[in-house]
Amino acid sequence: MADITFQNGAIWVRSELNMVNDSLIAVGETPFVEGTLVDMLPIGSDGEVSKRIIRTTMIEVQSRGWYFNTDYDFTLIPDSHGFITMPPNTLRLDFGFSEGNRYAEKNGQIYDYLNQTFIIEEPIVADVVWLVDYAELPAEAYEYISSRSARKAQQRIIGSPETDSFTVRDEADAFTNLMRRQLQSQDYSIQNSRVSTRTHSGFLTSSLYGNKGRRRY
Repeated sequence: MADITFQNGAIWVRSELNMVNDSLIAVGETPFVEGTLVDMLPIGSDGEVSKRIIRTTMIEVQSRGWYFNTDYDFTLIPDSHGFITMPPNTLRLDFGFSEGNRYAEKNGQIYDYLNQTFIIEEPIVADVVWLVDYAELPAEAYEYISSRSARKAQQRIIGSPETDSFTVRDEADAFTNLMRRQLQSQDYSIQNSRVSTRTHSGFLTSSLYGNKGRRRY
């Protein structure tokens, strides 16, 4: 996804560094200059704490499953040895109601509980939720993760209720924008049990896998 250039020539870049800078601004610190390596930040510094919060928030938010990081009915094909190895950016797998109690991911590979083996004899189908990198996030998702991370950083670094209200409001606004984009991109229905047509209220309360017709509770 391309970066956005404003009329004044400034470029809005989706990056981990810019998310760290958003968190630093929220706690009243000076943001880093472009080109700063976030992996080299001193342990325990405000920037390093913000980095760790951002990385956990990236996983937390994206693991819910959204229109931009979910593949429905994705075919998983065994290799020549019969193993199905998932990429490291796999966040969640859903094999559906019929196969949900048979297969699971263990240590990056698909495990067959029925036969108690990692050897899979034929392709299987699952809904897969992927971890999307910063640059590939839609604007609404990027802003929500950044705002949520900034709010967490402010709570942990400063812990002041007086300053917390601003970041809480920003996070709520960003979540509303993301949910609006989510609803626009999906055809929700109460008649179909597929994950891809889950109901609006079901998504809000239980996120992606809140559909009882898809998974066993």
